Amino acid sequence: MRKGDLKRGSILETAERLFFEKGYDQTSVQDILDALSLSKGGFYHHFPSKEAILAEICENRVTSVLGQLKWELFGVKVSPMDKMNLLLRRVNLFERDDAAFAALMLKVCYVDGDVRIREHMRSTVLAQLLPYADDVLREGLDSGDFFVRSPGQIVPIVFGMASDANDSACWILAAGPDNPESVLEIAERLNACRDAVETLLGAPFGSIMLFDPARLVSDYRAAAAELLKLEGK
Repeated sequence: MRKGDLKRGSILETAERLFFEKGYDQTSVQDILDALSLSKGGFYHHFPSKEAILAEICENRVTSVLGQLKWELFGVKVSPMDKMNLLLRRVNLFERDDAAFAALMLKVCYVDGDVRIREHMRSTVLAQLLPYADDVLREGLDSGDFFVRSPGQIVPIVFGMASDANDSACWILAAGPDNPESVLEIAERLNACRDAVETLLGAPFGSIMLFDPARLVSDYRAAAAELLKLEGK
């Protein structure tokens, strides 16, 4: 690995650690420089801003989480319906086994309202999921799991809806991380989206799962607890 790549990796690793320890807003570029004994010139050679660091951290996280998708989808024998559910659940920020990262994204994108990071995360996730979803849909059409008139058009609509449902869940949790009833509202929103997705895909009622019911409460509560820590509550 080249020296420049090592330095870039060190900046990302240090910045992510500081974001988790201090919070994104409370971490300045100077904090990152001090932690690495790095000059401003050395920093700006690799990144134009703190926002660019967070955007790359998001992209790396998404790539890591979705990196095993090919094996999960095609390495074992699973039905097209199971594959579609696997892909749809990857849109959910909270189904990534990292409550601290979920909370950081909630704070930056939904509490503080950073539209650029939120849209970057959304577009990165969808860009990686949609090609797989196209293949799975066509497989499901052949098997009879799905009934769609315009297969070339429906996948972006379905995954756009799933992403919107994830956004809605994030807004609800960000607005009331200490409200135990928020998880019920989130479940209702996700279930409404599930019904719509089933209709669009021509899938049987109850066949689409946007979240794991057994994990829903624990995942959202863990993210909420981490968010409260970031907000100093």
